[in-house]
Amino acid sequence: MKGLGVSIALPSFASLRASPSGPTGGAAKRFVCVAPNYGMNPAGFFPAETGTNYEMPRLLKTLEPHRRDLTIFTNLDHPRVGGGHGCSNTLLNGVELKDVKDRPQHLHSLDQLLAEKIGQNTRFPSLLLGSGGVSWSRAGVTVPTDGDPTRVFTGLFVDDNSKVKQQTKRFLDEDASILDVVRQDAKRLNSRLAKADQAKLDQYLTAIREVEVKLARQAQWINIAKPKASEDVIRGGDDDDTIVDLEYPYNTSVMYDLMVLALQTNSTNVICYGHPGGNRMFPFDGISLGYHSLTHHGKRPELLNELSIIESFYAAGFSRFLTKLKNTPDSNGQSLLDSTVVMFGSGMGNASAHSSRNLPIMVAGGGFNNGRHHRFERHGRDGRALCDLYVTILQQLGIETDEFSTSTNNLNHLLT
Repeated sequence: MKGLGVSIALPSFASLRASPSGPTGGAAKRFVCVAPNYGMNPAGFFPAETGTNYEMPRLLKTLEPHRRDLTIFTNLDHPRVGGGHGCSNTLLNGVELKDVKDRPQHLHSLDQLLAEKIGQNTRFPSLLLGSGGVSWSRAGVTVPTDGDPTRVFTGLFVDDNSKVKQQTKRFLDEDASILDVVRQDAKRLNSRLAKADQAKLDQYLTAIREVEVKLARQAQWINIAKPKASEDVIRGGDDDDTIVDLEYPYNTSVMYDLMVLALQTNSTNVICYGHPGGNRMFPFDGISLGYHSLTHHGKRPELLNELSIIESFYAAGFSRFLTKLKNTPDSNGQSLLDSTVVMFGSGMGNASAHSSRNLPIMVAGGGFNNGRHHRFERHGRDGRALCDLYVTILQQLGIETDEFSTSTNNLNHLLT
């Protein structure tokens, strides 16, 4: 639907198709990665029991409704990766920059490989949001991300012409909606749809409006004073510069909404969303120190309690995202969750020790045989190669390969 510089991509409607565009079942078609930069505290993330009847860990309680759609892994590593802050950047490629300076193509990350394989027929081969560092091009260069939801929204729905963009921006600044711009087109389309598709269109347009409302609320923070903190609190050491930033984490929910819309409209098949590190102050009740300072808790209960507020927030947002995916149909009538491999994970295991071992990894949806917690044996320093999981993900997405980076096998026997 179009009007005044606005072009709204639409989900597929069965009543406008002469015949089905493809099978309604089968392997997954999309990939999403959600990556907290400093990982998750191991004591609250990994279940004590394996199999299906495990007790949901303390940090993941909000994910209980998705137990059957979720798989948790213990003792997945990148075996050749050392410790330090840099290990966060190795999440999707399994190698460190210092080890492949003469072979930069080895830095090519899972998401960017998928962008080449399953993303070329979409407007955005990959959509990289939030904090960056985990996505690497085939040339071995980190791919930039966008953490501004307004810019992402504009990229999805507003035409590229700069003059038209300015006109649309003025229109939206008057508290209007892009839906007003395309109202006539929407009416014409609605008259051609069957009742089920009319309901689908209404649900989709409502979702767009909800995002607009959230963005408007986000703008209201501009004139609100930021909280005060002593310099000791806002400097966490190392090379982290602290920013007291009210745009993040408040924009997390709208970023997830935009991700759902991008997948629903086939604007992209590959998304990475990074939660940033640094020593920012999270503006939540009970938080007294910067994020980086809290990750170096030294097992002190009061700091662990504060860190759990942040990490529980991550898990709750991820849970709401899975709910939205489950409740949103894709172009074939499947839920987006069923047709999307969703991974939550970090290249940082225990941030308190800057450890890259026992990475916090979960997968959901994607047609996998989910619902279990799997624990692998450790052999000396190393657990099971995380890239074995990546081989299974690639195969589930229709890519014929038996290897990726440091893989030695796959996890098909557990997931497919």
